[in-house]
Amino acid sequence: MALWSAQRPLESCRTPAHDSLLFLLLSFKWVLLSRAQTADTGQGVMTPRLQRTSQDLSWQRSEPSIILPRALQVTEKKACPSGKETHVVDENLAFYEEWELEACVDGALLTEQMDRVNAIPFTYQQLDIFKHKLDEFYPQGYPESLIQHLNYFFLEVTPHDIHKWNVTSLETVKSLLKVSKGRKMDAQVAALIARYLVGGGQLDKATLDTLASFHPTYLCFLSPEQLRSVQQDVVWTARPQDLDSCHPPQMNILYSKARIAFQNMSGSEYFARIKPFLGGASTEDLRALVPQNISMDIATFKTLRKEVLLPLTIAEVQKLLGPNLVELKVEEGNSPVRDWIFRQRQDDLDSLGLGLHGGIPNGYLVLDLNFREALSGGPHLLGPGPVLTAILTLLLALILN
Repeated sequence: MALWSAQRPLESCRTPAHDSLLFLLLSFKWVLLSRAQTADTGQGVMTPRLQRTSQDLSWQRSEPSIILPRALQVTEKKACPSGKETHVVDENLAFYEEWELEACVDGALLTEQMDRVNAIPFTYQQLDIFKHKLDEFYPQGYPESLIQHLNYFFLEVTPHDIHKWNVTSLETVKSLLKVSKGRKMDAQVAALIARYLVGGGQLDKATLDTLASFHPTYLCFLSPEQLRSVQQDVVWTARPQDLDSCHPPQMNILYSKARIAFQNMSGSEYFARIKPFLGGASTEDLRALVPQNISMDIATFKTLRKEVLLPLTIAEVQKLLGPNLVELKVEEGNSPVRDWIFRQRQDDLDSLGLGLHGGIPNGYLVLDLNFREALSGGPHLLGPGPVLTAILTLLLALILN
């Protein structure tokens, strides 16, 4: 303002545009002052004139955004105060401000004295700061020399952290399982087991027994041999998502355990329990479900192994699915439903009234399903022998008909 008055009188330079600009600047200043008052008193103050003016201008502009100086936007990293430099983890650190811990403690010190970190009753906020310092110091994951001494600090880590680790010691696994017990650490335990097994580690019977006290999110990380040693009761708490990544050999073992565990149930109660494990069932197991009126949903039907599903007749599938049979039409182009349809006679499929297509045409015989798949596969070429066999088979079928 002083610069303007030195050049010419203020009144001489006033125009409607200048007045509007001046008013906006004053309004911005008021917003800052009003927000400061609100922070101090919990109440905002707005004069009737400003209220009215703000409403009048609302159609012209959106809510003003306040651009604070960069010094106020970014909190500068403070230096460790003189006299508070830290060379040992002791009780004095429990009385440091959080910013002082950030400034005065480093990852190397925490690594060397992790046992002392666990011995002092730090707050959750202070432990979070320590974890942040360790994560900065080890961006690629903690070394095993530190993991071996984590003890209760393990409760601060996440599954994402653990997937960066290299764990080779069974004793380390056991110690971390011990501190995790009863603390809702199922996801971390599953990640720990996965990292240990990926490195070629082997679990003993005692460790498998300890794992039974956790939710079985770790099941698909175990080998079939290890699954055979898992306690029978583990199948009672397994959820479908816990089995999503299991391979057929693993599902075979788990299904056998589940069938024994639920053998005293029947009907819908048995089916509700055994359903997540049906990926390990045999054709005979499925046929045993047919008379129980279970009404299998199509999602479960799709989890059945193809080689187990293919021998089922149309009548058996109709009884397994019950009212859910209509869902076959939605899945007719997807395996394993598609593969099962290819195995059925078209006139039998037509009798279902679902409009299913792709079955064996009337008057044709298919002696070998693999031969049929070779014909539909495209890139497979048949030599003179198989072609002649196919022609003779078709001629025989025509003669017989």
